[in-house]
Amino acid sequence: MKHTRRRGIQLVVTTLFFIMMSTTGLIAGEADYSSPTLTQILANKVLRVGVNPLFKPFSFANNGKQEGVDIDIAKLLAKKLGVEAKIVVPKSFSDLIPMLQANDIDMIIAGMSITFNRSKVIDFTDPYFETGLSILLNKVSSVGLGISAAPDYASLKNELLSNGKMGQLNIAVTKGKAPERAVPVFFPGANIKAYASNEEAAAATLKGEADIMVHDEIFLKVWLKENAKTAKYRAVVLDPPFKPDYYGIGIRKGNQDLLNMLNVFVRDLHSNGQVEQFLGHYLPISTKVVTRSYNLNDDYYGGD
Repeated sequence: MKHTRRRGIQLVVTTLFFIMMSTTGLIAGEADYSSPTLTQILANKVLRVGVNPLFKPFSFANNGKQEGVDIDIAKLLAKKLGVEAKIVVPKSFSDLIPMLQANDIDMIIAGMSITFNRSKVIDFTDPYFETGLSILLNKVSSVGLGISAAPDYASLKNELLSNGKMGQLNIAVTKGKAPERAVPVFFPGANIKAYASNEEAAAATLKGEADIMVHDEIFLKVWLKENAKTAKYRAVVLDPPFKPDYYGIGIRKGNQDLLNMLNVFVRDLHSNGQVEQFLGHYLPISTKVVTRSYNLNDDYYGGD
């Protein structure tokens, strides 16, 4: 009986050994990845990365050239893979997932929030960046609502609920992005005004078309800093962010080897502080962004 059990254990160990050798390429002579996308990237020597058309400081056009944190990450990944990075800029952010599914791009690095609905159709890596949803408050248009001096989300919401004016609050969001879906949860009964781009939503808030804008903390602070002369003392970003947000790299389903590799890449980004270094190249001087750790079991992820 002991002899039979021992032979069974040896058989299992031997089988696992040959599986490990074959997957690492030590038997076949080269790696045999169980990832169609990774195989395609290495064969073509090109990594096609879909990015956000306009989302400072992660991706934006500067003198006809797309640059930003996500572009830097894409180029670093391509270098590590030994291939060329091809940056693909879609007409709109909402085109990215269909492009990925149609194999027009190999992956998405676009300040894309990890959400449950998106995870149904694509796979995400571990977060490469953690931030949160914040509020850009128009201190002039919000006077009548009694929230012009609100220091944070909790105070703002409590004031609106206590004075019965939540239904009069106008909130600017970017059409098709995660904040549009988050607003009804955090501001029940408020009026939502969707705009085509982040910049249009922010500008509309400054004009008084909306009382607040809800979006990613970094975008709001960068936008306010860049528009300081126009905004003057009329607008402010409330701290801290009221809802966590996580950006992940998106790939087609059925590419587990690539997903595993990318998660190692993301861990390296964190351990080497490279995302923060890239971010420092694009953030305006003295723009304060608070880094924080969030619970990944949170029920909702916001952002883009």
